[in-house]
Amino acid sequence: MSNDDRLKDVDRILEEVHQAITWTEERRDINELLALQMLLEVTKTIHNIRDTRELITFVLDSMVAFADGDRAFLMMTDDDGAMRYKMGRDSNHQYIPAELFTPSSGVIEKTLEKGGAVVVPDAQTDESLKNNISVQQLQLRTVMCSPLLVRGEVIGLLYVDGKRAIGRYSRAHLNVVSSLADQSALALHNAKKFETHT
Repeated sequence: MSNDDRLKDVDRILEEVHQAITWTEERRDINELLALQMLLEVTKTIHNIRDTRELITFVLDSMVAFADGDRAFLMMTDDDGAMRYKMGRDSNHQYIPAELFTPSSGVIEKTLEKGGAVVVPDAQTDESLKNNISVQQLQLRTVMCSPLLVRGEVIGLLYVDGKRAIGRYSRAHLNVVSSLADQSALALHNAKKFETHT
């Protein structure tokens, strides 16, 4: 399957995820389960990609599609344990150069402190973030970030933001982001091992 075909499938599946997690309050548990089941279709594709660059591209495009975001970034830890920019993608499926890597440092700090996914439905009304320079300058609304964990060790961060707020936030957003990050971390780890042995 070509990259374009994969992206069309991702857009379709993640639009269904959006619909599932914005249904009525009374059916939230059922809707969350349905959203995660649909996410499995995306993770199956993730685990079938062996080329690291292609894999990262697919993961970032998936995050943008799910969050209805404008940009997604992947950071990876280097040999010294520092977090470094790896790749960025925008909503037009274009690569973002490193010099335009301008995430919300406040959300990244929250994610690393928590050791788990952070979802900000509207950064402009979030008391801990609304006055941050990056949030104001970039007019950020939705921000999502999750650590990439392999055997409990943080190997990177998956980050997405956009200028549109989440219309109706639920815990399913957090669970989907966490699941996508977990599966991406495992797939990246396996892809690197595959490349090492070929």
